[in-house]
Amino acid sequence: MTIDSKTRIQGGDRGSEVPASLASSATPDSLVSSATPDSPSSPAWRGKVSFYALGCKANQEEMECLVSRLVSNGFEVVPFGDPADWVFVNTCTVTVAADSDSRQWIRRAVRSKVPGGRVVVTGCMVQRDPLSAARIDGVDLVVGNAEKPNLGQIILDEVMDGDIAGGPANRGATSAEAGETPGAVERGDAAAGSCTKVLVGADPTLTGFAEYGVSRDGRRTRATLKVQDGCDEHCTFCVIPQVRGASRSRSLADCVHQCETLVSSGYHEVALTGINTALWGRDLAPRQDLADLLNGLLAVDHLGRIRLNSLEPQYVTNEWLDLLASDDRFCRHLHMPLQSGNDRILRRMNRRYDLAHYADRVHEAVRRMPDLAVGADVMVGFPGESEEDFASTLEYLEALPLAYLHVFSYSPRPDTASPRMGAPIEVTETKRRSHALRSLSERMRATHAARSVGSWQTVIPEGTNASGGHGLTGNYLRVHFAWDGPPLVGGEPRPVWIERANEDGSVSGLLMNREAHTETRV
Repeated sequence: MTIDSKTRIQGGDRGSEVPASLASSATPDSLVSSATPDSPSSPAWRGKVSFYALGCKANQEEMECLVSRLVSNGFEVVPFGDPADWVFVNTCTVTVAADSDSRQWIRRAVRSKVPGGRVVVTGCMVQRDPLSAARIDGVDLVVGNAEKPNLGQIILDEVMDGDIAGGPANRGATSAEAGETPGAVERGDAAAGSCTKVLVGADPTLTGFAEYGVSRDGRRTRATLKVQDGCDEHCTFCVIPQVRGASRSRSLADCVHQCETLVSSGYHEVALTGINTALWGRDLAPRQDLADLLNGLLAVDHLGRIRLNSLEPQYVTNEWLDLLASDDRFCRHLHMPLQSGNDRILRRMNRRYDLAHYADRVHEAVRRMPDLAVGADVMVGFPGESEEDFASTLEYLEALPLAYLHVFSYSPRPDTASPRMGAPIEVTETKRRSHALRSLSERMRATHAARSVGSWQTVIPEGTNASGGHGLTGNYLRVHFAWDGPPLVGGEPRPVWIERANEDGSVSGLLMNREAHTETRV
Protein backbone atom coordinates (compact mmCIF):
# COMPACT_ATOMS: atom_id res chain seq x y z
CA MET A 1 0.00 0.00 0.00
CA THR A 2 0.97 3.65 -0.25
CA ILE A 3 2.34 4.94 3.04
CA ASP A 4 1.79 8.68 3.33
CA SER A 5 0.72 10.21 6.61
CA LYS A 6 0.63 13.70 5.10
CA THR A 7 -2.34 13.17 2.80
CA ARG A 8 -5.46 14.71 4.28
CA ILE A 9 -8.76 16.09 3.13
CA GLN A 10 -11.21 18.29 4.94
CA GLY A 11 -14.75 19.48 4.43
CA GLY A 12 -14.92 22.67 2.38
CA ASP A 13 -11.35 22.45 1.15
CA ARG A 14 -9.03 19.82 -0.22
CA GLY A 15 -5.40 19.04 0.47
CA SER A 16 -3.26 16.25 -0.88
CA GLU A 17 0.15 14.69 -0.83
CA VAL A 18 1.14 16.81 -3.82
CA PRO A 19 2.34 20.41 -3.45
CA ALA A 20 -0.04 23.17 -2.41
CA SER A 21 -0.05 24.41 -5.99
CA LEU A 22 -2.05 21.31 -6.88
CA ALA A 23 -4.88 22.03 -4.41
CA SER A 24 -8.37 22.04 -5.91
CA SER A 25 -10.44 25.19 -6.07
CA ALA A 26 -13.86 25.42 -4.53
CA THR A 27 -16.83 24.68 -6.78
CA PRO A 28 -19.33 27.48 -7.45
CA ASP A 29 -22.70 27.30 -5.72
CA SER A 30 -24.31 26.60 -9.08
CA LEU A 31 -22.76 23.14 -9.09
CA VAL A 32 -23.74 22.21 -5.54
CA SER A 33 -26.52 19.62 -5.55
CA SER A 34 -30.02 20.98 -5.14
CA ALA A 35 -30.55 18.20 -2.59
CA THR A 36 -28.55 20.25 -0.10
CA PRO A 37 -30.98 22.38 1.96
CA ASP A 38 -30.56 26.11 1.50
CA SER A 39 -30.75 27.13 5.15
CA PRO A 40 -31.65 26.01 8.68
CA SER A 41 -35.21 27.15 7.93
CA SER A 42 -35.63 24.29 5.45
CA PRO A 43 -37.82 21.50 6.91
CA ALA A 44 -35.30 18.90 5.76
CA TRP A 45 -32.28 20.64 7.26
CA ARG A 46 -30.42 18.34 9.70
CA GLY A 47 -27.53 20.54 10.79
CA LYS A 48 -24.00 21.44 9.79
CA VAL A 49 -21.28 18.83 9.32
CA SER A 50 -17.51 19.12 8.83
CA PHE A 51 -14.81 16.52 8.51
CA TYR A 52 -11.08 15.93 8.29
CA ALA A 53 -9.35 12.81 7.01
CA LEU A 54 -5.67 12.07 7.54
CA GLY A 55 -3.57 9.47 5.79
CA CYS A 56 -4.37 7.41 2.72
CA LYS A 57 -6.87 7.96 -0.06
CA ALA A 58 -9.01 5.18 1.39
CA ASN A 59 -9.53 7.39 4.46
CA GLN A 60 -10.52 10.24 2.18
CA GLU A 61 -13.03 8.11 0.29
CA GLU A 62 -14.63 6.86 3.48
CA MET A 63 -15.32 10.41 4.62
CA GLU A 64 -16.57 11.39 1.18
CA CYS A 65 -19.06 8.50 1.26
CA LEU A 66 -20.25 9.51 4.71
CA VAL A 67 -20.63 13.19 3.88
CA SER A 68 -22.31 12.43 0.56
CA ARG A 69 -24.91 10.35 2.34
CA LEU A 70 -25.46 12.99 5.01
CA VAL A 71 -25.86 15.70 2.35
CA SER A 72 -28.46 13.49 0.67
CA ASN A 73 -30.31 13.40 3.98
CA GLY A 74 -30.40 17.11 4.67
CA PHE A 75 -27.05 18.02 6.24
CA GLU A 76 -24.99 21.03 5.17
CA VAL A 77 -21.21 20.74 4.70
CA VAL A 78 -19.07 23.53 6.16
CA PRO A 79 -15.28 23.93 6.14
CA PHE A 80 -13.45 22.12 8.92
CA GLY A 81 -12.98 24.52 11.82
CA ASP A 82 -16.26 26.35 11.25
CA PRO A 83 -18.92 25.79 13.93
CA ALA A 84 -20.68 22.49 13.19
CA ASP A 85 -23.24 20.19 14.76
CA TRP A 86 -21.30 17.07 13.71
CA VAL A 87 -17.52 17.01 13.32
CA PHE A 88 -15.74 13.90 12.02
CA VAL A 89 -12.05 13.00 12.14
CA ASN A 90 -10.76 9.94 10.29
CA THR A 91 -7.42 9.12 11.90
CA CYS A 92 -4.19 7.55 10.66
CA THR A 93 -1.63 5.49 12.58
CA VAL A 94 0.94 4.64 9.92
CA THR A 95 3.64 6.63 11.74
CA VAL A 96 4.22 8.22 15.14
CA ALA A 97 3.75 11.59 13.44
CA ALA A 98 0.38 10.42 12.07
CA ASP A 99 -0.76 9.53 15.60
CA SER A 100 0.28 12.97 16.85
CA ASP A 101 -1.40 14.73 13.93
CA SER A 102 -4.58 12.75 14.51
CA ARG A 103 -4.78 13.83 18.14
CA GLN A 104 -4.19 17.45 17.17
CA TRP A 105 -7.03 17.39 14.64
CA ILE A 106 -9.34 15.72 17.15
CA ARG A 107 -8.74 18.59 19.59
CA ARG A 108 -9.42 21.09 16.80
CA ALA A 109 -12.64 19.25 16.07
CA VAL A 110 -13.71 19.54 19.69
CA ARG A 111 -13.12 23.29 19.62
CA SER A 112 -15.28 23.69 16.51
CA LYS A 113 -18.42 21.83 17.56
CA VAL A 114 -21.39 23.94 18.62
CA PRO A 115 -22.99 23.53 22.08
CA GLY A 116 -24.79 20.22 22.00
CA GLY A 117 -22.81 19.15 18.94
CA ARG A 118 -20.99 15.83 18.49
CA VAL A 119 -17.39 14.92 17.67
CA VAL A 120 -17.00 11.51 16.05
CA VAL A 121 -13.56 9.93 15.68
CA THR A 122 -12.82 6.88 13.56
CA GLY A 123 -9.95 5.35 11.59
CA CYS A 124 -6.79 3.37 12.10
CA MET A 125 -5.45 5.13 15.20
CA VAL A 126 -8.63 4.43 17.17
CA GLN A 127 -8.78 0.88 15.83
CA ARG A 128 -5.31 0.30 17.29
CA ASP A 129 -5.92 2.30 20.49
CA PRO A 130 -9.53 3.43 21.06
CA LEU A 131 -8.72 5.14 24.36
CA SER A 132 -6.24 7.50 22.69
CA ALA A 133 -9.25 9.30 21.24
CA ALA A 134 -11.90 8.45 23.85
CA ARG A 135 -9.96 10.16 26.63
CA ILE A 136 -9.79 13.48 24.78
CA ASP A 137 -12.35 15.75 26.42
CA GLY A 138 -15.20 16.57 24.07
CA VAL A 139 -15.10 13.39 21.96
CA ASP A 140 -18.55 11.82 21.85
CA LEU A 141 -18.22 8.72 19.70
CA VAL A 142 -15.28 6.50 18.71
CA VAL A 143 -15.90 4.09 15.82
CA GLY A 144 -13.63 1.27 14.58
CA ASN A 145 -12.76 0.47 11.00
CA ALA A 146 -15.15 -2.46 10.61
CA GLU A 147 -17.98 -0.34 11.98
CA LYS A 148 -17.12 2.68 9.82
CA PRO A 149 -19.28 1.71 6.78
CA ASN A 150 -22.34 1.91 9.07
CA LEU A 151 -21.42 5.32 10.46
CA GLY A 152 -23.85 7.16 8.20
CA GLN A 153 -26.76 5.10 9.50
CA ILE A 154 -25.54 5.49 13.08
CA ILE A 155 -25.64 9.28 12.69
CA LEU A 156 -29.05 9.25 11.01
CA ASP A 157 -30.40 7.04 13.79
CA GLU A 158 -29.02 9.46 16.37
CA VAL A 159 -30.68 12.42 14.64
CA MET A 160 -34.01 10.60 14.43
CA ASP A 161 -34.25 9.14 17.93
CA GLY A 162 -31.48 10.75 19.95
CA ASP A 163 -29.72 7.48 20.74
CA ILE A 164 -26.45 6.37 19.14
CA ALA A 165 -27.10 2.93 17.72
CA GLY A 166 -24.65 0.16 18.52
CA GLY A 167 -24.70 -1.35 15.03
CA PRO A 168 -22.28 -4.16 14.20
CA ALA A 169 -20.04 -3.32 17.17
CA ASN A 170 -22.49 -5.29 19.30
CA ARG A 171 -20.72 -8.41 18.11
CA GLY A 172 -18.02 -7.62 20.68
CA ALA A 173 -16.19 -4.36 21.27
CA THR A 174 -12.66 -4.12 22.61
CA SER A 175 -10.50 -1.45 24.15
CA ALA A 176 -6.80 -0.79 24.30
CA GLU A 177 -6.39 -1.71 27.94
CA ALA A 178 -7.29 -4.94 29.70
CA GLY A 179 -10.10 -4.55 32.17
CA GLU A 180 -11.86 -1.72 30.31
CA THR A 181 -15.58 -2.22 29.79
CA PRO A 182 -16.37 -2.59 26.05
CA GLY A 183 -18.82 -0.13 24.59
CA ALA A 184 -18.22 2.89 26.80
CA VAL A 185 -15.22 4.58 28.39
CA GLU A 186 -15.98 6.83 31.36
CA ARG A 187 -14.09 10.14 31.23
CA GLY A 188 -15.04 11.43 34.63
CA ASP A 189 -15.21 15.01 33.37
CA ALA A 190 -18.73 16.34 33.79
CA ALA A 191 -17.88 19.66 32.16
CA ALA A 192 -16.91 17.95 28.95
CA GLY A 193 -19.53 15.19 29.10
CA SER A 194 -19.85 12.12 31.23
CA CYS A 195 -19.13 9.39 28.71
CA THR A 196 -17.63 8.61 25.34
CA LYS A 197 -19.29 5.82 23.39
CA VAL A 198 -16.75 3.38 21.90
CA LEU A 199 -17.77 1.08 19.05
CA VAL A 200 -14.59 -0.75 18.09
CA GLY A 201 -14.82 -4.38 17.03
CA ALA A 202 -12.04 -6.84 17.79
CA ASP A 203 -11.74 -7.76 14.09
CA PRO A 204 -11.14 -4.73 11.84
CA THR A 205 -11.87 -6.65 8.63
CA LEU A 206 -14.67 -5.04 6.67
CA THR A 207 -17.96 -6.87 6.29
CA GLY A 208 -19.24 -4.29 3.81
CA PHE A 209 -18.40 -1.04 2.06
CA ALA A 210 -19.86 2.41 2.61
CA GLU A 211 -22.01 3.74 -0.20
CA TYR A 212 -22.22 7.19 -1.73
CA GLY A 213 -25.38 9.23 -1.47
CA VAL A 214 -27.01 10.67 -4.55
CA SER A 215 -26.04 14.28 -3.84
CA ARG A 216 -22.86 16.03 -4.90
CA ASP A 217 -21.87 18.78 -2.49
CA GLY A 218 -19.58 20.49 -4.98
CA ARG A 219 -16.20 20.45 -3.21
CA ARG A 220 -14.41 18.17 -5.65
CA THR A 221 -13.97 17.68 -9.38
CA ARG A 222 -12.79 14.06 -9.12
CA ALA A 223 -14.48 11.23 -7.27
CA THR A 224 -12.74 8.43 -5.39
CA LEU A 225 -14.15 4.91 -5.25
CA LYS A 226 -12.79 2.40 -2.74
CA VAL A 227 -12.90 -1.04 -4.34
CA GLN A 228 -10.80 -2.94 -1.80
CA ASP A 229 -9.77 -2.74 1.85
CA GLY A 230 -7.30 -4.55 4.10
CA CYS A 231 -3.95 -6.12 3.27
CA ASP A 232 -2.39 -9.59 3.40
CA GLU A 233 1.24 -8.56 2.75
CA HIS A 234 2.51 -8.06 6.36
CA CYS A 235 5.51 -5.89 5.58
CA THR A 236 7.72 -5.75 8.65
CA PHE A 237 7.27 -1.97 9.09
CA CYS A 238 3.52 -1.76 8.50
CA VAL A 239 0.70 -1.89 11.05
CA ILE A 240 -2.06 -1.67 8.46
CA PRO A 241 -2.99 -5.40 8.42
CA GLN A 242 -3.60 -5.18 12.17
CA VAL A 243 -5.89 -2.14 11.92
CA ARG A 244 -7.53 -2.77 8.54
CA GLY A 245 -7.72 -6.56 8.61
CA ALA A 246 -7.55 -9.08 5.79
CA SER A 247 -7.99 -8.08 2.17
CA ARG A 248 -11.64 -7.69 1.15
CA SER A 249 -12.96 -6.84 -2.31
CA ARG A 250 -16.05 -4.89 -3.21
CA SER A 251 -18.18 -6.92 -5.61
CA LEU A 252 -17.97 -6.05 -9.29
CA ALA A 253 -21.68 -5.25 -9.41
CA ASP A 254 -21.38 -2.88 -6.45
CA CYS A 255 -18.29 -1.20 -7.92
CA VAL A 256 -20.16 -0.58 -11.18
CA HIS A 257 -23.26 0.66 -9.34
CA GLN A 258 -21.24 3.10 -7.21
CA CYS A 259 -19.38 4.33 -10.29
CA GLU A 260 -22.71 4.94 -12.04
CA THR A 261 -23.91 6.90 -8.99
CA LEU A 262 -20.81 9.09 -9.08
CA VAL A 263 -21.03 9.71 -12.81
CA SER A 264 -24.74 10.55 -12.59
CA SER A 265 -23.81 13.05 -9.85
CA GLY A 266 -21.64 14.89 -12.35
CA TYR A 267 -18.15 13.47 -11.88
CA HIS A 268 -16.14 12.87 -15.04
CA GLU A 269 -13.19 11.18 -13.35
CA VAL A 270 -13.30 8.32 -10.87
CA ALA A 271 -10.10 7.33 -9.05
CA LEU A 272 -10.01 3.74 -7.81
CA THR A 273 -8.42 3.23 -4.43
CA GLY A 274 -7.88 0.66 -1.71
CA ILE A 275 -5.30 -0.42 0.81
CA ASN A 276 -3.90 -2.91 -1.70
CA THR A 277 -5.96 -2.35 -4.85
CA ALA A 278 -3.99 -4.91 -6.81
CA LEU A 279 -5.53 -7.67 -4.66
CA TRP A 280 -9.03 -6.87 -5.90
CA GLY A 281 -11.07 -9.95 -6.76
CA ARG A 282 -8.84 -12.61 -5.23
CA ASP A 283 -11.22 -13.20 -2.30
CA LEU A 284 -14.38 -13.21 -4.42
CA ALA A 285 -16.19 -16.36 -5.53
CA PRO A 286 -15.60 -17.07 -8.30
CA ARG A 287 -12.15 -15.49 -8.11
CA GLN A 288 -11.68 -12.41 -10.26
CA ASP A 289 -8.85 -10.14 -11.34
CA LEU A 290 -8.32 -6.39 -11.53
CA ALA A 291 -8.72 -6.61 -15.32
CA ASP A 292 -12.30 -7.84 -14.77
CA LEU A 293 -13.01 -4.78 -12.65
CA LEU A 294 -11.49 -2.37 -15.16
CA ASN A 295 -13.44 -3.87 -18.06
CA GLY A 296 -16.64 -3.67 -16.01
CA LEU A 297 -16.13 0.01 -15.27
CA LEU A 298 -15.43 0.82 -18.91
CA ALA A 299 -19.06 -0.11 -19.60
CA VAL A 300 -20.34 2.77 -17.41
CA ASP A 301 -21.95 5.36 -19.67
CA HIS A 302 -20.52 8.88 -19.74
CA LEU A 303 -17.49 8.06 -17.59
CA GLY A 304 -14.78 10.46 -18.73
CA ARG A 305 -11.71 8.77 -17.28
CA ILE A 306 -10.51 6.29 -14.67
CA ARG A 307 -7.45 6.85 -12.50
CA LEU A 308 -5.68 4.05 -10.66
CA ASN A 309 -3.92 4.68 -7.39
CA SER A 310 -1.25 2.46 -5.81
CA LEU A 311 -0.55 -0.95 -7.31
CA GLU A 312 1.97 -3.22 -5.63
CA PRO A 313 4.60 -4.04 -8.30
CA GLN A 314 4.57 -7.81 -7.77
CA TYR A 315 0.98 -7.95 -9.05
CA VAL A 316 1.28 -5.66 -12.09
CA THR A 317 0.89 -7.92 -15.13
CA ASN A 318 1.40 -7.27 -18.81
CA GLU A 319 -2.33 -7.97 -19.25
CA TRP A 320 -3.15 -5.03 -16.99
CA LEU A 321 -0.69 -2.78 -18.80
CA ASP A 322 -2.05 -3.77 -22.21
CA LEU A 323 -5.57 -2.97 -21.04
CA LEU A 324 -4.54 0.43 -19.67
CA ALA A 325 -2.75 1.27 -22.90
CA SER A 326 -5.72 0.21 -25.05
CA ASP A 327 -8.22 2.82 -23.87
CA ASP A 328 -7.71 6.57 -23.50
CA ARG A 329 -10.21 6.70 -20.63
CA PHE A 330 -7.49 5.28 -18.38
CA CYS A 331 -5.34 8.08 -16.98
CA ARG A 332 -1.70 7.77 -17.93
CA HIS A 333 -0.71 7.64 -14.28
CA LEU A 334 0.42 4.74 -12.10
CA HIS A 335 1.78 4.70 -8.57
CA MET A 336 3.91 1.67 -7.68
CA PRO A 337 5.36 1.66 -4.14
CA LEU A 338 9.05 0.77 -4.02
CA GLN A 339 10.16 1.51 -0.41
CA SER A 340 13.89 0.87 -0.97
CA GLY A 341 16.32 0.75 -3.87
CA ASN A 342 18.37 -1.96 -2.15
CA ASP A 343 17.54 -5.67 -2.36
CA ARG A 344 18.87 -6.45 1.13
CA ILE A 345 16.62 -3.81 2.70
CA LEU A 346 13.66 -5.00 0.62
CA ARG A 347 14.11 -8.49 2.05
CA ARG A 348 14.25 -7.08 5.62
CA MET A 349 11.03 -5.21 4.85
CA ASN A 350 9.40 -8.44 3.61
CA ARG A 351 8.67 -6.80 0.27
CA ARG A 352 7.79 -9.53 -2.22
CA TYR A 353 9.79 -8.41 -5.24
CA ASP A 354 13.34 -7.43 -6.06
CA LEU A 355 14.82 -4.44 -7.84
CA ALA A 356 15.05 -6.22 -11.18
CA HIS A 357 11.34 -7.01 -11.14
CA TYR A 358 10.38 -3.47 -10.12
CA ALA A 359 12.49 -1.91 -12.87
CA ASP A 360 11.00 -4.32 -15.41
CA ARG A 361 7.45 -3.29 -14.45
CA VAL A 362 8.25 0.42 -14.72
CA HIS A 363 10.00 0.08 -18.08
CA GLU A 364 7.24 -2.14 -19.49
CA ALA A 365 4.59 0.34 -18.42
CA VAL A 366 6.42 3.31 -19.95
CA ARG A 367 7.15 1.35 -23.14
CA ARG A 368 3.43 0.81 -23.67
CA MET A 369 2.46 4.36 -22.61
CA PRO A 370 5.33 6.79 -23.30
CA ASP A 371 3.59 9.75 -21.64
CA LEU A 372 2.87 7.75 -18.48
CA ALA A 373 3.59 9.28 -15.07
CA VAL A 374 4.91 6.61 -12.70
CA GLY A 375 5.32 7.52 -9.04
CA ALA A 376 6.92 5.60 -6.18
CA ASP A 377 6.98 5.52 -2.39
CA VAL A 378 10.44 5.44 -0.83
CA MET A 379 11.29 5.04 2.85
CA VAL A 380 14.43 6.33 4.54
CA GLY A 381 15.89 5.36 7.89
CA PHE A 382 14.77 1.72 8.04
CA PRO A 383 16.75 -0.24 10.68
CA GLY A 384 20.01 -1.47 9.18
CA GLU A 385 19.99 0.90 6.19
CA SER A 386 23.65 1.80 5.79
CA GLU A 387 25.06 4.76 3.91
CA GLU A 388 25.98 2.35 1.11
CA ASP A 389 22.42 1.04 1.03
CA PHE A 390 21.06 4.56 0.69
CA ALA A 391 23.60 5.45 -1.99
CA SER A 392 22.49 2.42 -4.02
CA THR A 393 18.86 3.55 -3.61
CA LEU A 394 19.71 6.96 -5.05
CA GLU A 395 21.62 5.43 -7.95
CA TYR A 396 18.79 3.00 -8.68
CA LEU A 397 16.09 5.67 -8.65
CA GLU A 398 18.04 8.04 -10.85
CA ALA A 399 18.12 5.39 -13.58
CA LEU A 400 14.33 4.82 -13.63
CA PRO A 401 11.84 6.85 -15.74
CA LEU A 402 9.83 7.96 -12.70
CA ALA A 403 7.76 11.17 -12.57
CA TYR A 404 7.88 11.78 -8.79
CA LEU A 405 8.59 10.24 -5.39
CA HIS A 406 6.66 10.15 -2.12
CA VAL A 407 9.37 10.20 0.52
CA PHE A 408 8.77 9.38 4.17
CA SER A 409 10.81 8.39 7.20
CA TYR A 410 10.65 5.05 8.96
CA SER A 411 8.58 5.02 12.13
CA PRO A 412 8.58 1.99 14.49
CA ARG A 413 5.04 0.70 14.88
CA PRO A 414 3.72 -1.60 17.63
CA ASP A 415 2.85 -5.17 16.66
CA THR A 416 5.25 -5.15 13.71
CA ALA A 417 8.56 -6.97 13.29
CA SER A 418 10.81 -4.04 12.36
CA PRO A 419 11.36 -2.65 15.90
CA ARG A 420 13.13 -5.91 16.72
CA MET A 421 15.54 -5.41 13.81
CA GLY A 422 17.50 -2.66 15.52
CA ALA A 423 17.30 1.04 16.18
CA PRO A 424 16.19 3.44 13.45
CA ILE A 425 18.83 5.55 11.73
CA GLU A 426 19.81 8.71 13.62
CA VAL A 427 17.33 11.53 13.03
CA THR A 428 19.79 13.98 11.49
CA GLU A 429 20.96 11.38 8.99
CA THR A 430 17.38 10.37 8.18
CA LYS A 431 16.53 14.01 7.42
CA ARG A 432 19.58 14.31 5.16
CA ARG A 433 18.56 11.24 3.20
CA SER A 434 14.98 12.43 2.98
CA HIS A 435 16.12 15.82 1.64
CA ALA A 436 18.27 14.12 -1.00
CA LEU A 437 15.32 12.05 -2.22
CA ARG A 438 12.96 15.02 -2.24
CA SER A 439 15.45 16.96 -4.34
CA LEU A 440 15.57 14.03 -6.75
CA SER A 441 11.78 14.01 -6.87
CA GLU A 442 11.72 17.69 -7.83
CA ARG A 443 14.08 16.94 -10.73
CA MET A 444 11.87 14.04 -11.78
CA ARG A 445 8.79 16.28 -11.81
CA ALA A 446 10.63 18.85 -13.92
CA THR A 447 11.74 16.18 -16.38
CA HIS A 448 8.22 14.77 -16.61
CA ALA A 449 6.83 18.23 -17.29
CA ALA A 450 9.43 18.96 -19.96
CA ARG A 451 8.81 15.58 -21.59
CA SER A 452 5.14 16.47 -22.01
CA VAL A 453 5.77 19.70 -23.93
CA GLY A 454 4.47 19.39 -27.46
CA SER A 455 1.81 16.78 -26.69
CA TRP A 456 -1.98 16.71 -26.36
CA GLN A 457 -3.30 15.75 -22.94
CA THR A 458 -6.73 15.84 -21.33
CA VAL A 459 -7.59 18.09 -18.42
CA ILE A 460 -10.63 18.39 -16.19
CA PRO A 461 -10.81 22.11 -15.31
CA GLU A 462 -10.88 22.68 -11.56
CA GLY A 463 -11.35 26.42 -11.40
CA THR A 464 -10.86 29.75 -13.11
CA ASN A 465 -10.04 33.26 -11.91
CA ALA A 466 -8.78 36.55 -13.27
CA SER A 467 -5.42 35.03 -14.16
CA GLY A 468 -6.83 31.99 -15.93
CA GLY A 469 -7.68 28.42 -15.08
CA HIS A 470 -6.04 25.21 -13.99
CA GLY A 471 -6.63 21.49 -13.78
CA LEU A 472 -4.95 18.11 -13.60
CA THR A 473 -4.09 16.19 -16.72
CA GLY A 474 -4.54 12.45 -17.03
CA ASN A 475 -0.77 12.02 -16.68
CA TYR A 476 -0.61 13.92 -13.37
CA LEU A 477 0.51 17.36 -14.54
CA ARG A 478 -0.85 20.58 -13.12
CA VAL A 479 -1.69 22.64 -16.22
CA HIS A 480 -2.46 26.38 -16.35
CA PHE A 481 -4.36 28.04 -19.17
CA ALA A 482 -5.82 31.46 -19.98
CA TRP A 483 -9.59 31.73 -19.71
CA ASP A 484 -12.10 34.58 -19.97
CA GLY A 485 -15.28 32.59 -20.51
CA PRO A 486 -17.84 31.11 -18.10
CA PRO A 487 -16.66 29.22 -14.99
CA LEU A 488 -14.97 25.92 -15.75
CA VAL A 489 -15.15 23.67 -12.71
CA GLY A 490 -15.91 19.96 -12.62
CA GLY A 491 -16.62 19.85 -16.34
CA GLU A 492 -15.88 17.10 -18.79
CA PRO A 493 -12.28 16.37 -19.88
CA ARG A 494 -10.99 18.82 -22.45
CA PRO A 495 -8.04 18.56 -24.81
CA VAL A 496 -5.06 20.71 -23.89
CA TRP A 497 -1.87 21.27 -25.87
CA ILE A 498 1.16 21.39 -23.54
CA GLU A 499 3.22 24.36 -24.64
CA ARG A 500 5.62 25.15 -21.80
CA ALA A 501 7.08 23.53 -18.68
CA ASN A 502 7.28 25.75 -15.58
CA GLU A 503 9.92 25.81 -12.84
CA ASP A 504 7.55 24.40 -10.22
CA GLY A 505 6.87 21.23 -12.23
CA SER A 506 3.56 22.47 -13.64
CA VAL A 507 2.94 23.20 -17.33
CA SER A 508 1.12 25.84 -19.36
CA GLY A 509 -0.80 25.24 -22.52
CA LEU A 510 -3.65 25.80 -24.95
CA LEU A 511 -7.15 24.72 -23.94
CA MET A 512 -9.80 23.97 -26.53
CA ASN A 513 -12.59 26.53 -26.02
CA ARG A 514 -15.60 24.56 -27.16
CA GLU A 515 -17.99 27.47 -26.68
CA ALA A 516 -16.09 29.71 -29.11
CA HIS A 517 -14.45 26.87 -31.05
CA THR A 518 -11.07 28.47 -30.46
CA GLU A 519 -8.01 27.85 -28.36
CA THR A 520 -6.77 29.89 -25.40
CA ARG A 521 -3.13 30.52 -24.61
CA VAL A 522 -1.21 31.34 -21.45
